[in-house]
Amino acid sequence: MLKQIEENYKYLMILLLVVYLINTAYLKEITVTFTAIFLAIILEIIKQRYHIKKLTYSQLAIIGIIVLAGISGTIYIVILFQIFLQSLSIPQPLETVLLLLTALVCFYLVGYFLKQLYARAIGK
Repeated sequence: MLKQIEENYKYLMILLLVVYLINTAYLKEITVTFTAIFLAIILEIIKQRYHIKKLTYSQLAIIGIIVLAGISGTIYIVILFQIFLQSLSIPQPLETVLLLLTALVCFYLVGYFLKQLYARAIGK
């Protein structure tokens, strides 16, 4: 079963992206969004399971702590930035774009840090 998922990984990710985009454009249902994101994370874990098996429990714990800290830090930064933007009284669409851009930059930085830490942990 896992081998079939690995073989069709690319198509499953494209399918999840299409579901997410259709949901964002038409349905605007948050449950579908979280389900698509959760399934994408599960697919990535399945794909990387051989590398994850090489890690020790302490390395996995450190990576988990960094993920949680990155998510909470991103939420904190976005909330502070939103409070700052409300005082400037800019248009709502521009405020939304700036908040999304801030969140994407924060998640990119957390992902980059995790990639560097993960590469060092498995000895690449």
